[in-house]
Amino acid sequence: MDVDALLTSLAEAAAGRVASALVADDEHTLEVSVAGADRWVVRSWNREWTGGPDGVRCWHLIPAGGAAEVPSGRPDGWVHPVVGMLRPDLLPVWGRGEDDYEPIRVVEGLFGPAQVVLGRAGDDEAVGTLHLDARRWLCTALELPGQSWTMTQFTSP
Repeated sequence: MDVDALLTSLAEAAAGRVASALVADDEHTLEVSVAGADRWVVRSWNREWTGGPDGVRCWHLIPAGGAAEVPSGRPDGWVHPVVGMLRPDLLPVWGRGEDDYEPIRVVEGLFGPAQVVLGRAGDDEAVGTLHLDARRWLCTALELPGQSWTMTQFTSP
């Protein structure tokens, strides 16, 4: 499958997705949820970000209970990067104008595209990988210089 067709398939599947996942990085586990093309929530141990038609909001979670809203410092339309695990078309790895990385090659698996080998934009040296679940069209792991995310749990109604 070529990159354009892959990106189109990922975007089409993600547009109507209602799902949640746990995503682990080197230090934390984040909860991420999406509802369609324009609603998302990401929760860490002390922060919660939400995005939707009304903009981006952020809360500081208080361990004893409750939350205090804090300025998000993000413009409307910003999407937390970890949302890309459920909506891989949002990840900055497709070689678009503002993307930091671009596909070097797509590795096919038994059920379709299984891995995308990534290079820095404008360079064909492999520096990362995006692992795909081709049945559900989502990202199961992303490995980039200084960043590693692994989906440890996925739930969809």
